[in-house]
Amino acid sequence: MDIYLLFALSFIPLLTVFLLFRILVPGQKIRYELWACFVGLLTMIPASFVQYYILNLPIFLANTVINLLITAIIFNGFIEESFKAGFMFLLPQKKLTLPVFFTCALLCGMTLGCFESVVYMIKKINAAIYPLGATALLTLMVKRMLTAVLIHTFCAGLSGLGLWMLRHKQRHLSPFIWAILLHGLYNYFADFKDYFYWFSTVAILKSIQECYDWYKYNNLSDTGVDIKRK
Repeated sequence: MDIYLLFALSFIPLLTVFLLFRILVPGQKIRYELWACFVGLLTMIPASFVQYYILNLPIFLANTVINLLITAIIFNGFIEESFKAGFMFLLPQKKLTLPVFFTCALLCGMTLGCFESVVYMIKKINAAIYPLGATALLTLMVKRMLTAVLIHTFCAGLSGLGLWMLRHKQRHLSPFIWAILLHGLYNYFADFKDYFYWFSTVAILKSIQECYDWYKYNNLSDTGVDIKRK
């Protein structure tokens, strides 16, 4: 299989979701979606620097349970999600409704996840002792689509909802905290080779649930319904 075709296939989820949001979300415009994708691409720059330079320092390479957990929470969780939230300030929130802004946030995360998957596969190909076959590469690509791309997407959704609340005078840090913890826990358990790996799937499902709950909370708040959430 041509390697460039494989890289192109990695963006199928992004293209599919891009088109679905344009069709199904009232008020969503292609220019908003393109800008959201560009913002997600910008996030790749500092995220890649942290992942491939800072995390390769000897202090972060100690293979202990505590070190891996702290590294996952601080770098994969706190720093990467802070970058996402910071760059999402570039989205023109005053012009957007909640559904449009939320789907733009999801696109930011999915763009980052898809580009990161390409970088990840290049790294795997270069590090392989023997050439990876088409089946192995396709399996790796699909696995990334169903795991890393999803956690990036929905954690970005949580950070986006937290940003929406911040700009609407609701000082609620819970969406940001959930994004940090779930992203960090996903990366931590994804490194395991035994049954502990499946806890990374739990982190993905929890991120989807939290996105749904916080979106519903914000949607009800925007309609004037008096609700409270801890």
